[in-house]
Amino acid sequence: MTEQDLTEIVDRLLAFDLRAAFQDKRVICTGARGFLGSAFTRVFSALGAEVIAIDRYALAYELGAPQPPRLPGVENVDHDVTKPFPIYGRVDYILSLAAIASPVHYAKRPLDCFDVIVNGTRNMLELAGAKGATMLLSSTSELYGDSGWSGSAMREDALGPLDPWDIRGRAYDVPRLAAEALASIFGSAGVEVRTVRYFNVFGPPLSANDHRVMSRFGVAAARGKPIVVHGCGPWPTRSLCYVTDAIVGTLLVLCSKERRPVNVGNPEEISMFDLANKVARVVADLGHPSPPVISEAPTGPYANQPRRRRPDITRLQGLGFEPRVTLDDGVRRFISWAMEAYQCDKKET
Repeated sequence: MTEQDLTEIVDRLLAFDLRAAFQDKRVICTGARGFLGSAFTRVFSALGAEVIAIDRYALAYELGAPQPPRLPGVENVDHDVTKPFPIYGRVDYILSLAAIASPVHYAKRPLDCFDVIVNGTRNMLELAGAKGATMLLSSTSELYGDSGWSGSAMREDALGPLDPWDIRGRAYDVPRLAAEALASIFGSAGVEVRTVRYFNVFGPPLSANDHRVMSRFGVAAARGKPIVVHGCGPWPTRSLCYVTDAIVGTLLVLCSKERRPVNVGNPEEISMFDLANKVARVVADLGHPSPPVISEAPTGPYANQPRRRRPDITRLQGLGFEPRVTLDDGVRRFISWAMEAYQCDKKET
């Protein structure tokens, strides 16, 4: 996350009068070395919270995560969330962000992915119940399958079919659905749980080794390689949400009384082919050779990817949220960062 992003998030949270909600609070964040986990850790530190930042260091390193920075009020803990986490003293909030979210990575280690999402979620829910903490469950737009194929925006009550025999379904989609079922069970027993379903969040510090779409496009741009689109013509589409909007939306949900799942995203929809060309134009505007854009038939973990993604964010708007970062602005900010950051990252992707 850039300093500009961090300042923007803090200023927006102050406008919502949310500093007091987190200042001097004790927060557990799992998956703290991942993309969103590391971003949230910086935000909580900037807001004056005490953060227990949990991650499984060996696995995080394999997935390309950098060493955790030293931040005020942040304690970095090497722990496997599939095992209970013993902790003394009060806990105010738990952010359950641990997951292997990249199709390339979860296709290679489906059991790790399944265990982290399902068992990790249950352990954090039990801890939230024991401590009287409010828990934020990170979920996904993958649960909608192709339910928005007709062109309508995806509402929280319109889940699509999931296939437990598919690469994506068995390692990621079905476990995410099971995690939400656990949240419902514990919530009905009195545990304070908030659930967000993310729609294609991107931005710094997304790892060059992540392999999701903006990471792949950013790596290609930074290293002068063709931008490969796994699809053809107008499909698939995605609705991408810049990280600052995602964090602000998430923390609004966390501080609300909304116990139903909430979509967090930006409804601005674009085909992956058009997105790749947009990235190529930004690269050229920054003074670098424009990379070629090529299409390939999707295979492996990309073979059965959803064709469309567009969120209905009515529920989130009811909490006062509106996306501030347009797709054009978000792509420019991310690619400007990636052109330097991904050149420095020599890890093969």
